Amino acid sequence: MANQPGGWLGKLSNLIIPPSQTDTKTAPAVTNKRILDELIASFEDSIQRESVGTSLLFNAHFLIILHPDTYEDRQNAFPVVVNEAVQSFKAVIESHRSAYGRVSPVASSWFFKFGAGREFGGEAVSPTDVKVIGALTGILPGNVQANAPAEKLNVTRRVKQTNRYEKVDVDLHTFQHIDFREPGAFVVKFNFDTPLNSSAPASGAPLASATKVIHSALPRSLEAGLAHISYYIAELNKEDTYVMRDREIVIARKDTDNQHFPNYLLLESAYVSNPHARIRYNESTQSFQIASFSRNETRVNERLIPRSEPASPTWFDLPEKAQILLNSMVTLTFQSNA
Repeated sequence: MANQPGGWLGKLSNLIIPPSQTDTKTAPAVTNKRILDELIASFEDSIQRESVGTSLLFNAHFLIILHPDTYEDRQNAFPVVVNEAVQSFKAVIESHRSAYGRVSPVASSWFFKFGAGREFGGEAVSPTDVKVIGALTGILPGNVQANAPAEKLNVTRRVKQTNRYEKVDVDLHTFQHIDFREPGAFVVKFNFDTPLNSSAPASGAPLASATKVIHSALPRSLEAGLAHISYYIAELNKEDTYVMRDREIVIARKDTDNQHFPNYLLLESAYVSNPHARIRYNESTQSFQIASFSRNETRVNERLIPRSEPASPTWFDLPEKAQILLNSMVTLTFQSNA
């Protein structure tokens, strides 16, 4: 006789495997603590991977990629998560006092950028995923043009096959699918220029002061900007202000192909080259620099800036307050907020 759904075989099956149980494991929900735990795991892995000799080295730049729904749900907590991450990083560093003599980071600040996306690196991003990408410094998503040659960035990220953080090469074009919004970017300055080793030096010299992490109660949002750039376009008699929120920006002509890059200052002028120049914040010197790529003149406070190639920029110091003149037709007034 054929077995019926409510027959004795079905009842026996229910005794062995209760209906409430399933063979698939439900992925954990994304909580603030889970985001924090992933950041700490990435940071601890970077210490083991990057430190050498007596120098404690670690990742200072982090991208946190979430599903768009998760991003919306968690975004109000991002400043608190970042603050807790910095405190946890400091505690991890303190725990390594006895193993290293000094802290030697490449950067001068912690840098965090949260982004929303449904796909990253050929893998779907689900509402239960937290993808953390870490690097010593210089993760700049959005800088690569769509038709530019592929450029690889060496980062650490959790690999799906091993479920461990590993060093991998990521194509910068991968980040074009991620929506990195300005309120989701944070920078927290630190100072690790003193030795960590608490034991007295052999020479009997006095102990160095304790390493300090300098930050506000909550990390400063890049919404305020690293710098303000007021510009005047003579041919249109138009003026406006641009807030520099990214560590590096590109100055270019306002063309359709440039519209989707979040760190482009687009100028509606035929006298502006494409690209014309770049401005960056140099974390090692904590100052701004400019490079010019235009065959037309670029001047800073009347000083001519020699042209270089975009693939190999030649950087020049940019004063905290400066007038930048593009092709004698577009005037930029630069003011540092850093």
